[in-house]
Amino acid sequence: MSGRERTLVRLSIDGREVVASDRATILDVARREHITIPTLCYDPHLAPFGACRVCMVGVAGAKGPVPACTTLVREGMVVDTRDERALRVARGVVELVLSDYPEGALAREGDRNELREVAKHLGVTASRYVGERHSYERDDRHPYIKVDLNECIVCGRCVRACDEIQGTFALAYADRGWQTRIVAGIDGAFADSACVSCGACVQTCPTGALDEAAFRRVETIDRTVTTTCAYCGVGCSLDVHVRDGAVVAIDPSPEGPANLGHSCVKGRFAHQYARAADRLHSPLMRRSDGSLREASWDEAMGFVASKLTETIKQHGPDAVAAISSSRCTNEENYTLQKVFRAAVGTNNIDNCSRVCHSPTSFGLIRSLGESGGTNSFEDIDLTRCLLLTGANPTEGHPVVGARMKEAVLRGAKLIVIDPRRIELATLADVFLQLRPGTNVAVYNGLAHVIVRDGLCDEAFLSERAEFVEAFKAHVAAYDPERVEAISGVPAKELERAARLYASTGPASIFYGLGVTEQSQGVSGVRTLTNLAILTGNFGKRGAGSNPLRGQNNVQGSSDMGALPNYLTMYRHTTDDAVRGTFEARWGRKLPRDPGLMIPEMFDAAIAGTLRAMYVFGEDIAQTDPDVSRVEQALRSLDLLVVHDLFENVTSRFAHVLLPGSSFLEKTGTFTNAERRIQMVREAVAPPAGARRDLEILYDLSARLGYPMGEASASGVMDEIAQLTPELRGVSHDRLAKRGLQWPVPDASHPGTPVLYERGFATPSGRAGLFAVDWTPPGEVASERFPFILITGRQLAHYNSGTQTRRTGNLELHPEDQVEIHPDDASRLGIGAGDVVEIESERGSVRTGACITTRVAPGNVFLSFHFPEVKTNVLTSEHSDPTVRCPEYKVTAVDVRRVGPAPEGPNPIARGFRQNAFD
Repeated sequence: MSGRERTLVRLSIDGREVVASDRATILDVARREHITIPTLCYDPHLAPFGACRVCMVGVAGAKGPVPACTTLVREGMVVDTRDERALRVARGVVELVLSDYPEGALAREGDRNELREVAKHLGVTASRYVGERHSYERDDRHPYIKVDLNECIVCGRCVRACDEIQGTFALAYADRGWQTRIVAGIDGAFADSACVSCGACVQTCPTGALDEAAFRRVETIDRTVTTTCAYCGVGCSLDVHVRDGAVVAIDPSPEGPANLGHSCVKGRFAHQYARAADRLHSPLMRRSDGSLREASWDEAMGFVASKLTETIKQHGPDAVAAISSSRCTNEENYTLQKVFRAAVGTNNIDNCSRVCHSPTSFGLIRSLGESGGTNSFEDIDLTRCLLLTGANPTEGHPVVGARMKEAVLRGAKLIVIDPRRIELATLADVFLQLRPGTNVAVYNGLAHVIVRDGLCDEAFLSERAEFVEAFKAHVAAYDPERVEAISGVPAKELERAARLYASTGPASIFYGLGVTEQSQGVSGVRTLTNLAILTGNFGKRGAGSNPLRGQNNVQGSSDMGALPNYLTMYRHTTDDAVRGTFEARWGRKLPRDPGLMIPEMFDAAIAGTLRAMYVFGEDIAQTDPDVSRVEQALRSLDLLVVHDLFENVTSRFAHVLLPGSSFLEKTGTFTNAERRIQMVREAVAPPAGARRDLEILYDLSARLGYPMGEASASGVMDEIAQLTPELRGVSHDRLAKRGLQWPVPDASHPGTPVLYERGFATPSGRAGLFAVDWTPPGEVASERFPFILITGRQLAHYNSGTQTRRTGNLELHPEDQVEIHPDDASRLGIGAGDVVEIESERGSVRTGACITTRVAPGNVFLSFHFPEVKTNVLTSEHSDPTVRCPEYKVTAVDVRRVGPAPEGPNPIARGFRQNAFD
């Protein structure tokens, strides 16, 4: 549509006088008025197509019936949806469709089949037309998406969904006329094409030609429960379909504010882990010979409480620690830190944001005042320029990545700053492929150009920023030529990026772990924030600085005070007034001094001062850096309790395993990367023998002598709201389907989609420009270790892979491979799929080789989803000195060939890993 102003017009539809925008179609108005017009090629999430001619209506004065989906309303229009000529056209179309549609398919129960509903509405039960019918072989090669072209009516919705929603362009039309059909890639299997298995095509298919096998086997569903996805930090709303107490399918909720009816391969399909055969159903306790045995809940919980009490008595409360989980709900994180502060008496509580986004929390608080992204995902649709750095959202945050692709395809400018040539780099206006560990130099260089070329928003700086002149003087030293020498980024490209960002507003910054997981993680966050301050890109739509959180509740776990130095919403434990408020509510004296961060817990365990640890929903022996040292720490403990869904790498060292509950089996809330607090609703009960996580924590607290009453997630949230001014207006009843974005200071407040519209939350009320110099990373390439290893996520899997490896995703991505540049591979005699050894100062791992230009010469990339390839044996203890976030993104390694590729097809060469641009 053009940018003209909307005009309201009056029209009549089936004798009903209505008012509508002149940008609305007849179909838009009819649906608003609950008047049925049948459609087949129409999907409200797609641009109108007008191909099927089923939505024909009569319009007074028109030469004949018109398509309702593409015809705009106008002043005085008279519409008749029951016009006999229009109905004849629609019936004729449906009869033609049915002439090549499998007999009996319309009568099949349980399918989501719009064709059946359209035929019923039009009174069409059979076709008068007899002739040749297609006979295709059903394609079941994909683990989730089943293709039966015999049921395809070539409406094109799947092709358009792939193009317009996902932006992957994996589907297309092939052949002409009677032979026209839909194909994936170059007419192969879905899994061998560029398809990312998001399921948008399945969601939109009106006939069942594309379907999910699990749903086909269900005659009816008992109920549908809307909840929030427990994978990444996008926070997609999901509709969970239940029959006979089991989940049979999951669809993205069309009302989801973060995902708008879209999802990814994990959120839509990868839920089978919840009913995996090796789920923990009862507690396990370790025998003296090292084996595990089943135990009753009473025995296991009694043992844990007794050992904790004994440890506290003998060594003091600070000999005990807990690691909470960014996979678990706000209510559970709040409760765990409450138990350890009030019942145990220690601040030794931390969560996995320590090893991912702790620099974000510290950096944003220091620069802006709040520990959260400033804007909403919907602002991606409004921004004119995206600056993406240290993140790969099409794999790590696929729904947001797809939204970014669509924004760029509509005309938004894109700058990508990353050591890898990620998918979005192929769409970028400017791609800066910097050396790992040089973020701060590059961000300072961008600031230098903005200042030097007079591109600052001086009015914004004068009114809303501080330390301006000192900062400008500091970045004068970071001229493009110096930055090129440090980072490898060409000076001219750096200048192009700076000018594009500063001159194309509103401009938004999105970043991820490639910024935070560095020895200069805090400095990276703050120097990146400087760019938005300089250009006035705060406090308005389409702008801001926005971290992409890796796990579903990284934001919330820290908001809830599962940190060694903060109570809820980042209020320091040393603040006597804040601590006094909690003491009055909890009825216990609370420790004042900050507790141990996760890396410090490991140090203390090895030193013998930390004796017991409770690990809730984290696999620290798989995902934390330098895992040999982590294992040493875990072996040193007198008591290790692992509270999780499955036995995992960490549980090998546990004295007690407590079976937890999945997100499908609990009620509570998650907070996504845009600060949106959303409901998690129980869809099914935990498996027999297991318990809900909140009940377990309440039981533990009672056994430690601190009973908290009945475990109620809504009651916990009410308590959080009472104790936390920024969350005072939050309750389960208010969250409904869209949630609320904090701060929500009272029960009438609508939430805050954009932070800092009127001022910043710093003591001065101004944003602080931060002057800091670049320093080299903890490790650099050397003669002994000539490569730099970068770690990260892959699309099909999630963190340690505990969940996704128990689903069909394992078929899509069955193993990990190290990415290496063709030049390096050629020099080392490495072929595709060859077995290679990657070695650092701390150890070595072996895996197959993936030869790709995604990585630059001298760099290699490896994910950490597979215990068989223990990537974090390689990574170091180097970390940001302020928050101890590890430097996962810069590890010096050597790579050498040790053997040929195993016989048989290379499983990852099937195309699932972004073959569309490599």
